[in-house]
Amino acid sequence: MLEVAYKIDHTDVLAKDIANAIGQEFNAPRFETKNDQIEASVEFYRLHENLSIQLSQFHQNRPVVVRRLGTDNDDLLILDFHLSGTAKLNVTDHRIDDTANGLTHGAYFANASVESYAEFPAGFYNQQFHIVLDKHWMASFFSEEIKSLLEKIEKATPFFMYERLNSSITVILLSIFKSNRQSSFRKSFLHGKTLQILSLFFDKIQNRGKHLQLGVSSYNDVSRLFELMIYVDKNLGEELKVSFLTKKIGFSESKLQNLCKAVYGKSLLKEITERRMIRALDLFAENGDSVSTVGYKLGYTNMSHFSKAFKKIHGFLPSEYLNR
Repeated sequence: MLEVAYKIDHTDVLAKDIANAIGQEFNAPRFETKNDQIEASVEFYRLHENLSIQLSQFHQNRPVVVRRLGTDNDDLLILDFHLSGTAKLNVTDHRIDDTANGLTHGAYFANASVESYAEFPAGFYNQQFHIVLDKHWMASFFSEEIKSLLEKIEKATPFFMYERLNSSITVILLSIFKSNRQSSFRKSFLHGKTLQILSLFFDKIQNRGKHLQLGVSSYNDVSRLFELMIYVDKNLGEELKVSFLTKKIGFSESKLQNLCKAVYGKSLLKEITERRMIRALDLFAENGDSVSTVGYKLGYTNMSHFSKAFKKIHGFLPSEYLNR
């Protein structure tokens, strides 16, 4: 198994650690490697003294372990966008059991003190856009636009947030990974795209409204929440009462609800409903099932309730989706 470890810092430093770990000669602003274990390309730019990015793509023939080590620099924040399948993740530096599974298509925002341990199975293809930014740069660039978010960041140590990627952010990420890496204006192009993504992401976070809260008691708690949501995803057709889930994770209801709001930006039941509606799209696409069949599979006995929940998440009725 190939193991890669690096310490959180701006990406010109980070990329050197990755290059050394895979035995690759370091050549700024990018390097590539291909051997019997892994095929990878890493591209990195310091866009500003306090803003840097890294684009990573890899596909491996053997399992790969990536350990991210935290830093004591309280000013640094990390924002990772993953266009990938699902890999095993613990938001700590501890080993992963067979049930841990949290690295999915989405964005992860946290203090740079976060430590993580991720396992990528053989055959996994990963595309990751990694941003390291300074809180002071955020405050000066975005000014009043994200004042409330910055105030919460200042008070919350540690914090960890997850956001699903909406279509606007996904389109920009895809345009980045498909763009010409040899362009003379590569750095300028990526700088503009990075500012676009940050603006869209922070706007999405701001829209959490009353549930915009940061701060987790420990990253072990976040990993346990991920494990609980694996169970939820496997049992979306069941009733999934909050009282049952609190017993399963071993938290009080208030702790579980507060943790869910901090990480996902919504209450536990709303997060479960959203997962059901996302799964509904998969079921419609995979099997061509009727509205009632999908509704019953996801635990609904009243199809009007199912249709209402579906429209609230997706903006259209399931019947409209099937007749598109």
